[in-house]
Amino acid sequence: MRKRLIIVILILINAAMDAEPEAMVKKVDKAVSALFILVMIVAVWIWAVSVHAWSLMGTLASLVCLGLFIWTGLRAIPALTGYISSWNMQEPVRINSLPEERQRTWWKIVLWVVASRVLLILIAYVFWMLKDGVSGSLFSRFIDTWHIRGIDAMSYLGIAEHGYVTEGDSRFHIVFLPLFPVIIKLAQFFTGNYMVAGFVAANLCTLAAALFAYELARLDMGRSNALRVVKYIFIFPSAFFFFIPMTEALFLLLSLMALYYVRQKRWLLGCLCAALAGFTRSPGILLAVPVVVEFARDLAAGYRQLERKAFINRLIQAGVSLATVSFGLLAYLYINYNVTGNAFQFSIYQREHWSQQFYFFFDTVRYQMEYAVNTFKDADFRSFLGLWLPNLISIFLVLLMMFKSAKRLHPAYMAYLIVYFVYVVGPTWLLSAPRYFAVAFPLAFAAVVLTQDKKWKDIALTSLFIAGSLLYLAVFVAGYPVY
Repeated sequence: MRKRLIIVILILINAAMDAEPEAMVKKVDKAVSALFILVMIVAVWIWAVSVHAWSLMGTLASLVCLGLFIWTGLRAIPALTGYISSWNMQEPVRINSLPEERQRTWWKIVLWVVASRVLLILIAYVFWMLKDGVSGSLFSRFIDTWHIRGIDAMSYLGIAEHGYVTEGDSRFHIVFLPLFPVIIKLAQFFTGNYMVAGFVAANLCTLAAALFAYELARLDMGRSNALRVVKYIFIFPSAFFFFIPMTEALFLLLSLMALYYVRQKRWLLGCLCAALAGFTRSPGILLAVPVVVEFARDLAAGYRQLERKAFINRLIQAGVSLATVSFGLLAYLYINYNVTGNAFQFSIYQREHWSQQFYFFFDTVRYQMEYAVNTFKDADFRSFLGLWLPNLISIFLVLLMMFKSAKRLHPAYMAYLIVYFVYVVGPTWLLSAPRYFAVAFPLAFAAVVLTQDKKWKDIALTSLFIAGSLLYLAVFVAGYPVY
């Protein structure tokens, strides 16, 4: 069976390669674009017949979102097919720096991350003190300032200390994936305290993520732009979640590691990192998309350069490595089965306890806009400023950045960003869009691409992100429903 599949693949590849490369790519562009539009039409039709309550603002918002997304996809498809095709093959710049320069830059990044963590603590404490003039030292008010007991951090700490259980409210902890609690458990051996271990683990991952972000960026750009990638990751308005005992920092680190090693053609190591990302958060399985893009690019180049046997070996290697990406999710399903007797128990709890299912991303925009309008009319400014407005702003900001950078961002990163957007915006009860987008590392690369030609653009976007960070941190510290 495997030999037949390989033969079929080789026949298809050979037929494609025998055609004129540029003409073949244009045909593929048209075919993929047509399929993309067809999928969108079917999705809209299903959505149109299923929604029974329409509002003007909600419908307009969803249609704008849908139109911008489709336009983004159509702009990104030619860049993706051109990147994969052998006729347009270009190796990354791979700008190498001297060991002394790299060491100095790494120390600069380390000091910047540490200083930013200290500044973050101080700013949050000032916001806490300004909230209602409450007295108390920075350390005595630390947990209250960061509302650890009101967010998912306590669930991860509970899993680290007690594991998954089947009784009481803690049984719902099975919806949280296990890798971060495992790391907290390991850190606890050194700290002696689970809360401290959670902060230590999150911030060590943050530091490592900053270094890997720089190294990944250096594959394609110079030192100054690579440092700007790091900057944009850590000034994203919800980036303060990297400081808290949550999965954001670990997931970001593993995502960056996966792409870094895959682009260095260390396939198995990169796919193992992607599998660990999938053992940290469910969107980790989406890292298979950029991995497939890089595999396809490598195979397209190898088909003309390698002998048939060598090409088949490379094809098998790609298949085995790609299958590895699924191991993290499969391990999580096994844990569900071992604990509850149902491999998909987490999805049942998500649906029954949190009213959470997956649906169309543009419908999410519809109900988000409706909630925003209604809470504003009802003067429920806590929900308006804590939930619905930040969700809408982040969704449209990300979509606009995707649209503007669709032709210029690295195609593998753009492919990942598109599927990631659909996945994280799709839930029927979305509460944490800004936090989810904080770990979408291609956004930082898009920010650099969009601002590298004019200094004022970099200053403007940096100022916008910093202002957004301060405002979002302020409403979080004030106890608004920021999750």
